[in-house]
Amino acid sequence: MLSNRAKLFIENFIAYGAINALDKIVPLVMLPIVTRLLTDSADYGRFEMFNTIVGFGSAFAILGIYDAMFREYFEKDDEEYKSLVTSTAAKIVFFSACIVSLILVPFSKAVSVVFLNTSENWHIVVMAAFGVFLSANRAIISAPTRMKNQRKVYIFSGISYSAIYYAFAILFIKLGMSYNGLIYGNLIASLYMFIFFFYLNHRDFKLGLFSSIIAKELLKIGVPLVPCFVIYWAFNSMDKIMISHMLGLKEVGIYSIGAKVASVSTFIYAAFAGGWQYFAFSTMKDKDQVELTSKIFEYLGILSFGAYEIAILLNHFVFYLFFSGEYIQGSIVFPYLFLSPLILMLFQTAGNQLLVIKKSIISTLCLTLGLFLNLLLNYLIIPIYGVKGAALATLSGYCISALSLSLIIQKLKLLHIRFKFIILALIILIHTFIFFYKKNSMLLNSLFIFIFLAIFIFSYRKEISKSLKG
Repeated sequence: MLSNRAKLFIENFIAYGAINALDKIVPLVMLPIVTRLLTDSADYGRFEMFNTIVGFGSAFAILGIYDAMFREYFEKDDEEYKSLVTSTAAKIVFFSACIVSLILVPFSKAVSVVFLNTSENWHIVVMAAFGVFLSANRAIISAPTRMKNQRKVYIFSGISYSAIYYAFAILFIKLGMSYNGLIYGNLIASLYMFIFFFYLNHRDFKLGLFSSIIAKELLKIGVPLVPCFVIYWAFNSMDKIMISHMLGLKEVGIYSIGAKVASVSTFIYAAFAGGWQYFAFSTMKDKDQVELTSKIFEYLGILSFGAYEIAILLNHFVFYLFFSGEYIQGSIVFPYLFLSPLILMLFQTAGNQLLVIKKSIISTLCLTLGLFLNLLLNYLIIPIYGVKGAALATLSGYCISALSLSLIIQKLKLLHIRFKFIILALIILIHTFIFFYKKNSMLLNSLFIFIFLAIFIFSYRKEISKSLKG
């Protein structure tokens, strides 16, 4: 039984990892091209603030219903009940997305001042309002594809989305539209994705179906998660807003390029996220669920730490190879932003235990603690260390959130963390602070990789031997 479940998780992890890798190939290949066309990093900073506003609005528009829908979808093995869940969820999100989008438009100048430190870019906020509507509804419409574990569909949708987005974006930039070309390309591609998934999944959403009982249950699970998603947004976006006010939009552009390249770590994160919800909720009633989740938490942590060590080693080489001008400076934030989503992955693995027992408020409190630290560090060290300080602040916030949540869940006996894993985490912590305060050294970074691998192989020799034997 355990081997079958392990096989399910590994298959999903590899499959969604491959899907995300294919999704990311086009954006990563196109990024150096876009930066050469958009030579002023301030223009790229403006586009990133568009994405930041869309992310902020979408968190409120979705209302946590996406995750709640996943939870309720697997509550009963009844197709009629599943249709009732998806249809009810779609109606809730449609109306909430309309409300959020309509609020953004009349307050576009005020929002522009908050996000871009000027009212002159109010039109970016108006475009973001359309982006919020499309993003929120697209998330719900596409959910049945993931709930049914239809991996091939995600491969096609991801690649076609990127192709359409960059084709239009580059065309518009060449026509002289600058950063607006990226925004228009984004909106066209988002509309395409909405139409694509609506055509594919429209049978899962019935216009006349709505249940007030299910709606209450969805909101009961989802609404407490909204602060979590707002906090996720704040982790990813408040640093950019604070940089725009403290340092300017040029620095936002440099920081954002570093973050985009660092998004290669989402190959691992999306591999986890794509298969995790299906796996976690389909096995949540198993007797050894705690043991299984603990092992997954530990192995994902080791994978994340190992990838981070390699990222530090290759940091400067990658940026000098693919970028030019001021965009090369993005290398100083790359390692910290590379590890951040992987720490979030560990947080969500542990936090799922609270979602299963419907006590997600604890996750929110732990994230709030991490966000407070992030904002405090941003305020203190951005003026001293610039964008590098903002990146370290983001990573530190995620680490505190994951650490506090893990300690609480372990005390509740819903997670077991072994001492040997803690040793590996301490090695990563030491290397991070040495890397931040000392000049980058290939020799020193290689030494830490050697130490990490040596301790890992020694500590996990039994598990490695067992896995090699099949």
